[in-house]
Amino acid sequence: MKALSLIFLSIMILLAATYLYINRDQQIRVDLIPPEFEFCETIITEGDLAYDELKKILVKHTDGWKTSYASFAPGRTYDSPVFKVNVIGKGGVIVSYKTDDGYSQFTKFIKYDWSTSCDKYHK
Repeated sequence: MKALSLIFLSIMILLAATYLYINRDQQIRVDLIPPEFEFCETIITEGDLAYDELKKILVKHTDGWKTSYASFAPGRTYDSPVFKVNVIGKGGVIVSYKTDDGYSQFTKFIKYDWSTSCDKYHK
């Protein structure tokens, strides 16, 4: 009985450590932000309102991200082959990018006046 309790305790400690490791706060790699994204069926680059706004927000909010293994429906997306940003709802932000180890994906809620329309950027 004592051995069974010890095994159970060991498994619980391992599960708790794994949970805490996976759910620890992460920093996103803003140095990997590409020079251009496809956004609202348009290529945006530095100097474009949508690009500059997105980069400013990501640089300001580099800390406090959570690793995510879930799939998310596309919302307002900024796409490039190696770096993707998906804004869902009123501030759910999903960032994924390619590193030497594969693709990492992170989530965070960022309170910001995210536009739901591409019209704001096509003026």
